[in-house]
Parts: sequence; C-alpha cells; structure tokens
Amino acid sequence: MRAKEEISIARKVGQIIARGDRRWLIRVYLGRDHETNKRKYHNRTIHGPMREAQTYLDRRLRERDLGRDLEGAKITLNEYLDRWFETAVKPRLREKTCQDYEGMLRRYVRPSLGERLLTALRPLDVQTTYHQMMGRGLSPRAIRYTHAVLRSTMRQALNWRLLQESPVDGLKLPQQSRREMQALTVEQVRIFLKAALATPHGPALAVAVATAMRPSEYLGLKWQDVDWVRQTSTLSAVFGD
Repeated sequence: MRAKEEISIARKVGQIIARGDRRWLIRVYLGRDHETNKRKYHNRTIHGPMREAQTYLDRRLRERDLGRDLEGAKITLNEYLDRWFETAVKPRLREKTCQDYEGMLRRYVRPSLGERLLTALRPLDVQTTYHQMMGRGLSPRAIRYTHAVLRSTMRQALNWRLLQESPVDGLKLPQQSRREMQALTVEQVRIFLKAALATPHGPALAVAVATAMRPSEYLGLKWQDVDWVRQTSTLSAVFGD
C-alpha cells in the first residue's frame, strides 16, 4: 500500500533522480497513451545544482497542469523554425519577405542556436548570439531586424503553447546611430543639375533642389500652381488651401 501511495505522489509532483555529481534526471508523468494505454513520461537530464533541477521540474509541472503537451520540449529550434515557415509565414507573406527571413535566420541564428531544444532556449543564449553578431561587424540595424523576426517566432510558439515564456523578452539591443543630414555644396548642386536636366525628370528635380520641397510636395505640383511672373509656386494642390 505504501509503495502505491509513493508512486501516486510521484506522478503528481514529478521526480528528480540523482544520476551522478550535479547531474539529475527529471521525470514528469504525462498520462497514458490513448492507443497503447502505456504510461507516458517527459524525461530530461539537467546538469548543475539541485535548485536548477527543481526549477525545471516546477516549470514542467505547471505546463502539464495548464494542459500543455510539452511538445516544445521535444523539438529543436531548427525543427520549430521549419514548421513556423511552412504554417505561419509562407501562406501569408510575399516570397521575397520569406527569403529575407530564411536568409537572416540561416546566417545568424541557426548556426549558434538551431540545435538547441526550443524549451531550453534562455535569454542569455539569444543575447550571446547578438553579441557575436556585433563582433562580426554587423550593424545595429541588422541585429534589431534579427530580433524582430525572432520575437515573431517566439510569439507564435507561445500561441501554439510550445513555450510558457519567450526567451527574447527583456534583451538589450544596440542603438541605431542617426547620421546628421548633409546638405549639398554649391558645386555639388551644379553637377547634380547638369546631370538631372539631361533627363525627362530634370525640371522636377531642379524644383526640389531649389525649394527644398519634399517629394510628396513637388510631385504634387500642377502647372496652375506656378506663378511664372513672380517665379514662385504654391502648395495648394498638396494641402488643399
């Protein structure tokens, strides 16, 4: 009777079994297989102090009790990304965008993180990948773009109940430096106009240089907006004044 009670308790609270120095086997009971009626377990070996093993067990028990099937614990990030592309990206995004996503992940994410289990990813792992990208001389813009795509993948994993929390939240991203705008010199303007006026778009570009209008402004001008006597133009066509 005592043994049956211990087995029943173990199924509810999970098991931490010592497997050597700072090595622990975590077992979580998942119920019985509907076809074979055999018991199913989630098994994972944790290296480190006992508290890390207990933390992992507690998280897995919470996921089990919330109805998650722990599928995320069984697939690598590479496997998950393949599924994500096929089911969530390709059906709704343009082919060029899909190619950009795939290329970016192939170059910067899969080499360092792809073989990790999806549920084993930690913020420090992703932060380290960003640091390595900076070490390779990649721009802050490239790193922030990578982060945006990864954040989208992890958000979908949360929706699919493969993760309980996102490993890309709270990371520190490099700041994008904004360059101060440089105005053309008089000589540069002469060279520009000489080349521009030889094209059909020359007059429009000349107006742009002479007035500092924005494209939405000078491209919206009509003949009636130009005062040939005063050599001025108005923006009524743009703003509706």
